[in-house]
Amino acid sequence: MSRDAPAKLIEQHSNDHTLSYSLIFDDFGPTAAIFEEHGYEAGGYAWHGVVDALVRLHAPEIAQKINYDPESSMFSAYGDDPAALLRVDELMRQAQAEPQMLNAALEHADPELMD
Repeated sequence: MSRDAPAKLIEQHSNDHTLSYSLIFDDFGPTAAIFEEHGYEAGGYAWHGVVDALVRLHAPEIAQKINYDPESSMFSAYGDDPAALLRVDELMRQAQAEPQMLNAALEHADPELMD
């Protein structure tokens, strides 16, 4: 799997020599119209809501292994389990390729996470 498109998995070393990982995504254009159909602007906050819904719907076993740090121009998930983040990446890729999956996630998204 290419780490460059659409999301990037980054390995980070902390001062105490532990590893953590971040999944970074900022290519919102290809799915913007679907977000707009639901009244949202595609961006980091809206993708936070979508990913939260995707995880709840399709991979609840990883929910406690990931954290989120979205910004308007970037979605970021992080944690110390790279497999969990790769599962998030897989879910995001699926949702981008399958509009019905993205629509379902948008319908189940927590509105407080979308803005």
